[in-house]
Amino acid sequence: MRKADGRGSGGGTELKSLAVSRLRQAALVFFGIFVFSSTFSIAISQISLGVTFILWVALCAVDRPSRPGWLPLALPFAAFTLVSIVSAVLSSDPADAFGNMKNYLLFVTVWLTASLAAGNRIREKVYGILLVSGSGSALYGIIIYFLGMGRGGLHRTPGTFSNEMTFGGIMMLLLSLFAAMSMAPGITRRLRISSSAAAVFSYAALVLTQTRSSWLAMAVSGIVFIAILRKRLVPVYLMVLVAIVFLAPEPYRDRISSIWDPDFRTNVQRIEMIEGGLSIFREHPVIGTGPVDLGEIYSSHMPPGAVYVHGHMHNIFLQVAVTLGAVGLAVFIWLLVSMFVILVRNLSLDLPPPARGLMAGSLGAMAGFIVNGLFEWNFGDAEVLTVMLIIVGLNAAMYRESRTGRSSAPLDPPT
Repeated sequence: MRKADGRGSGGGTELKSLAVSRLRQAALVFFGIFVFSSTFSIAISQISLGVTFILWVALCAVDRPSRPGWLPLALPFAAFTLVSIVSAVLSSDPADAFGNMKNYLLFVTVWLTASLAAGNRIREKVYGILLVSGSGSALYGIIIYFLGMGRGGLHRTPGTFSNEMTFGGIMMLLLSLFAAMSMAPGITRRLRISSSAAAVFSYAALVLTQTRSSWLAMAVSGIVFIAILRKRLVPVYLMVLVAIVFLAPEPYRDRISSIWDPDFRTNVQRIEMIEGGLSIFREHPVIGTGPVDLGEIYSSHMPPGAVYVHGHMHNIFLQVAVTLGAVGLAVFIWLLVSMFVILVRNLSLDLPPPARGLMAGSLGAMAGFIVNGLFEWNFGDAEVLTVMLIIVGLNAAMYRESRTGRSSAPLDPPT
C-alpha cells in the first residue's frame, strides 16, 4: 500500500512539474511576442500582454518560485494608484478620469518581466528580440522618410505609429540599449557588431523623426551609459555632441538651435502651458482636477495671447501636478525614484558583460525617459511607456535574483 501511495505521490509531482513547464513555455512564447511587437504595434503588444498575464497568473498559482515577490516600486505604485482613484472620484468627469487611467495596467509588465525573464540566458534572448524588432522598426521609419511619406514640411517619420513623437521616444529608448551594449567591455564580437548595426539604424530613425525632446533625451542618456561603461570617453562624447550642433546639415542645425529659441512657435506654446498649468494647479493644489482631459479646463486658464488648446500638459511633472495635485506629484516622484533604485542597485552586482551593458543602457534609457518627459506627456503614451517598463522589468529580474539568490528558471548552464 505504501509503495502504491509513493508511486501516486511521485506521479502527482511529475504531473505538476509537467504543468509548470508547459505553462512557463507558453507564457514565454507570448511574452516573446509581446516584447517583439512592442516596438511597432500597440494592438499586438497589448493583446499578447493580456494572454501572457493570464498564463503567468496561472503559473504563479502552481509554482511558488515563479512569483515575483516584493519590488521597491510596489508601494509607491499602489500609493500613486490610490491617489489617482480618489482624484478621479472627486473629478468633474469620473468616467473620463477612470478611462484615462488604463495605462496603469501596463505596470504589470514590470512584475511579469521580473518573473519570466529569469536568468542571464533568457534576458539575452529578450535583448535579442528587441534588437531584431527594433532594427526592423527603425528601418521601416527610415524607408518611410525616403519615400516622402513623412509628416509636415520637415517630412518627419512616424514609423509605424500615429506620430513622430511616439516613434522618437521609442527609438531613443532602444538606441540607449543598443549603443550601450555595442561599447560594453567583454562582449562577443557577434553581439558587438549586431548591437552596433542596430544602434546605427535606431540613430538614423531618431534623427529623421526631428523630435527635439528625444534628441535631448538621447544626449543625456549617452552621458549616463558612457560614464558607467567607459568613463574616459565622456569628454570625447561631449565634443561629438558639440560638433553635431555646428556641423549638422542646415535643416537639422536649425531644428537643434530652435531648442533654446524662446520665440519658436512650439516653445511659446510650452511656456503658455506652464503658465496655464500653474494657474490650474493653484485652484486645485491638493488632489488636482483628476486625470481628465484638460482641454476644457485649460481653455479657461490660458494666458493672454494663447491660441492653442491642449488636452494635456507636455510635461510629466506639470501634468501630474495639475491632475493629481501636490499629493499626486509627491507620490509620482517617489514612483520614479523607486524605478531608479532598482536600476542603480544593479550597478553593484557582479554581472556578466552583456548583462552589464544592458544595465548601463537601461539607466541611460531611464534618464532619457525623464528628460523626454520634461517636454512630452510620455508617461501617458502607452507605446513609449510599454518599452520603458520592459526595460525596468529586465532590471527588476536581476535585482530579484540578487536579493533571493535564485531565479524562477534555470540560469545559464556551466560551460
